Amino acid sequence: MIDLSVIIPVYNASALIERALDSIFKQTTKYNFEVLCIDDGSTDNSVELIEQFSKAHDNGCIRVLRQQNAGPSVARNNGVGHVESRYVTFIDADDYWEDGYIEESVSFLDVHLECVAVTVGCKNISSLGGHVSYNPIWLSEDVAKEPYVIRDFFAEWACDCFVGTCSTTIRREVALQSGGMRTDLRVSEDYEYWNYISTFGKWGLIPKVLYISDGGDVTWRQGWLNKMKCRWANAPALSVWECRIVATFDMEMSDSYKMVQGRVSRNLTYCQLLDGRLALSRSEALKYGEYFIKDPIGKLMNLAKYTPLTWWMLAKFLQYREYHRR
Repeated sequence: MIDLSVIIPVYNASALIERALDSIFKQTTKYNFEVLCIDDGSTDNSVELIEQFSKAHDNGCIRVLRQQNAGPSVARNNGVGHVESRYVTFIDADDYWEDGYIEESVSFLDVHLECVAVTVGCKNISSLGGHVSYNPIWLSEDVAKEPYVIRDFFAEWACDCFVGTCSTTIRREVALQSGGMRTDLRVSEDYEYWNYISTFGKWGLIPKVLYISDGGDVTWRQGWLNKMKCRWANAPALSVWECRIVATFDMEMSDSYKMVQGRVSRNLTYCQLLDGRLALSRSEALKYGEYFIKDPIGKLMNLAKYTPLTWWMLAKFLQYREYHRR
């Protein structure tokens, strides 16, 4: 049996897909793996580049599946349904792994049978401003820390939002049992999936930078504002977002899950505000605002939520800010 299947959603990824593939096949590992590229209706030469890479490396481990353009969540779900490995992991076509990603992720899950998933440290690089950040936010490349099993996933995730879609490895049977990412969500669908996965078992964390994300600059240049408008327009109420999580067990008394509600609701409320849905967004802020993360936007929303006028003024300010972002 194959140890690991690497699933890559591909949509017009010719600029960086070869770098992503190169980072996979340069991994030092005793585990065997396959790569499944899901072409999401690309109109460039992405598939041709993938096929050329496979031939150049004389490697039969790369497969390509094609689908009509439906988005990365559908592509990932499609990929999971076409593999028979022990574990599955995802990587975006415009990002890359450091050596050790496969070896350390698979080894961790082999040892910690109580864990259904494990995530690694991520380094986010923006060439637009030269800014570097990390997931988890406390991660340091200078101080080594041992991998560990997370005791309270909700509490740790709500504080650090540390799980990345492309820094996580999951047991395949759990990925199948979960039903995959929700394709009806266009915003925070990854947040929903990781919190839902935590209801199946424990998570592990390898606090070491093994995943590098710097492809967001390409996304920015390819029509960032239009993509964000679509996301803002489709941001649901929190009750819709969390429906399959809360259906698994009663979380009314869980303080750590209330922290999750606060982090996610703050994001959804922000999108609703930008989309001009003032009544819904204000209602959400009044209900969940006390649990919002205490960042500047969260604080502003809690100050403005008490009257329709101040809420309208905040909406106009935030809309101006986003539409004039450089």
